[in-house]
This record gives sequence, C-alpha cells and structure tokens, in this order.
Amino acid sequence: ALVDALPNDRPAARWDGADRVARAKREKFARFRGLSYGKSPPIRPERIVAELQALLPPEAVLVCDPGTPCPYVSAYYEFRKPGRHFLSNRAHGALGYSMSAALGAAIGRPGAPVLAIMGDGSFGFTAGELETVARLGAPITMLVLSNRSYGWIKAGQRAGFGARYYSVDFSQTDHAAVARAYGIESWRVEAPDELGAALKRAVSSGGPALVDIVTQPLHEAAAPVSEWVA
Repeated sequence: ALVDALPNDRPAARWDGADRVARAKREKFARFRGLSYGKSPPIRPERIVAELQALLPPEAVLVCDPGTPCPYVSAYYEFRKPGRHFLSNRAHGALGYSMSAALGAAIGRPGAPVLAIMGDGSFGFTAGELETVARLGAPITMLVLSNRSYGWIKAGQRAGFGARYYSVDFSQTDHAAVARAYGIESWRVEAPDELGAALKRAVSSGGPALVDIVTQPLHEAAAPVSEWVA
C-alpha cells in the first residue's frame, strides 16, 4: 500500500523490495538447512527449530526465553498463521520467563499446542514453577536447551571481550530427572536422530511434558545475531 501511494516517477530498480526479500530468504534458509541436519552430537539449535517446524500445526504458540532459544526461533521458525503465536521478552533479559508465560498462553488459548523453550540457565531461574504446572496438569511442552552455560552472555564475552569468560559456566543437570521428580513426563535427548521422536511424544502427551536437549553451546555456534556474524 505504501509503494502504491508513493510517486512512481522513480527508477523501477528502487522498488524491487519483494524480490530482494525473497532472495535474502532463499540464501538464509539454504544456510539454515545446511546447519540443521548434522548427525554428530551435540544437537544444533537449528535442528531443534527444523524439527519443530515439521511437527507443529500453524496454531501452535511458541514462548521463548532470552538466551539460546530466542535468536534461533526468531530467525528461522516460520509462523504460517496470523495472530500471537510467538512470545518472548528478548532484550529485557528476564531469564525464567517462558515457563510461566506458556502456562498463561495455554490458559488463554486452550486447544493450541503451547511450547516453552528455554536454556538451562533460564530453567534454573524458574524450576520451582514445575510444581504449578504439574498441579494444574497444564498441557504445555517444555524444551530445555542444555549447554551448561549462560549461552548469550558467554557468546557476548567471546565476541566483545576476547573470550575472557567469567561466571557463565555451570555443571550439567539432568533436567528430565528434575521434571520427573515433580511428576512430569520427560525425556532426555543427546543424539540428533532421536530428537524428532522425543518431541512428537512430548507434544502429543496431552499433559505437561519436558524434553531435555543436550545442545551445542551458543559461543561455538553460528548464531543468527548480527553482532556475532562475521
């Protein structure tokens, strides 16, 4: 509509926006596909997005914490239906957002698959809410991208501070075992080829479910963040 309203006495080359966007998307997703289906662990975040894209219906709601999940879902997941299907507090830095926000989304949009996607740092901030999720029997699927670090902060320390890492690493937690302790059905996945089946079981479980995914560390990845892309 804006293009139609603007003066049309300028060179046609100035109005090739649709072609430029289509070309950029083709290039971006060709690179994405190359990263998505590696066979060796740890599982790349691109693989998680690709599996979700193949599995979820258009009405699914994805709720992402800042940190590892947010840039990948923002950049690569294609939402095919209008409306609020992606929720994130990106740039606000409030770790632990997705689990509680997904609970609200499930109440607000009953019948739609709702996923809370978080890093293990975010899980540490909000693990106590598993009791609420279990008590309510909330039909949300929780994905923990487990890379044993505050991934975004560590990647920032690599890019901006010469890889002088400080207070960003922690030990590996079995998040699936934590979820089971609360009575929540859960799976732990380390091999890329096992990811799709685990996600399908979790999403179709009908109740709260958690998938703990051992994931490539963000500071070692080709994360789609402008300040880190060389």
